[in-house]
Amino acid sequence: MTAVVIVTHDSHRYISETIASIAHQSTAPDITIAIDDFSTDGTPDALASQGVSVHRATSSSVDTTTRIAQNFQQGLRVAVAAGADLVILGDHDDIWHRDRIEHQVAMLEQQPEVAMLASDGYLIDEHGAAVPGTIRSTFPVPTDFTDQPLRTQLAYALRHSLATGGASALRPAAMQDWSVPPGWLHDRWWSLAALRARALSIDTTAVIEYRLSPGQQVGLERANQHEPRRWTLRKVKDAGATAAKASDLSRLLTRKVTPPRSTG
Repeated sequence: MTAVVIVTHDSHRYISETIASIAHQSTAPDITIAIDDFSTDGTPDALASQGVSVHRATSSSVDTTTRIAQNFQQGLRVAVAAGADLVILGDHDDIWHRDRIEHQVAMLEQQPEVAMLASDGYLIDEHGAAVPGTIRSTFPVPTDFTDQPLRTQLAYALRHSLATGGASALRPAAMQDWSVPPGWLHDRWWSLAALRARALSIDTTAVIEYRLSPGQQVGLERANQHEPRRWTLRKVKDAGATAAKASDLSRLLTRKVTPPRSTG
């Protein structure tokens, strides 16, 4: 069973186009789930009218990063409870390529050990016009990344983002713990956790048009990733919890790795 999970908040401007691109997929999802974070612009009604299963966000965090992550965690829990074994993530303002679900399901079926598939996407502005570059050109990954030792991969991943949630797909059964510590974005933490479990797959296929609109590009901020020391210090400083994030990473990196569970 394949579920789509999106998170919305006052998304009326773009949500119809996003939902239409999901509705016209070459392979339809079994269920589309939206976690709505207290929209006041009619977004929940618009979603429900298109057959989307709408759930009110339960997060009470005042930190935006933590709140976004908790909303997506809630969506993942709802999807698993509904019986989904594959979950396709989406933002509320992107446009999906018609074969996105077909492609990502096929990729995950070919790699039963993979917990997170990190695909690419083209960039568009708030009006839908093409912007130079892609998600992957913003977050480059070495061409030999897959062949590198895990230690080398982790060293790179700690300095550079590997995945953008809106272009990613998950296999919940392939990773034991999907919980995200406070202060982390879901896609950042999940990609690190999946990599640590040897269950992350980097996909070079573009599956969405990723919209760059004011206030809606949290996951695409480069934040000096080309300057590792400055980037690391800035991200930790901005989180306001240096010790906590260091502790989170320490627990993750020293976690005993068990073989990914295959659903094949």
